[in-house]
Amino acid sequence: MELTVKYRGQEKKINIQKEKIKAEDILKALGLSSEYAFVVKNGEVIGENEEVSPEDQIKVINAISGG
Repeated sequence: MELTVKYRGQEKKINIQKEKIKAEDILKALGLSSEYAFVVKNGEVIGENEEVSPEDQIKVINAISGG
C-alpha cells in the first residue's frame, strides 16, 4: 500500500507491503523511532498501534527536547 506522508516540509511517498498499516510502520519506513518522532493523522497525534489508510492526511514530526 502506498501512502503520502509529510515529513520535514516535503511530501514523501512510502510503500509498505501490508494490508493494515500502523503508525509504527510509517516511522520504521522513514528510519525513525517512536521515541524521537510521532505521527499525526488528520490533525491528531496518534499512538504507534493506530491504523492509517491512504485517504488519511499523515504528517510525521520530530520530537524536540532540551534542557
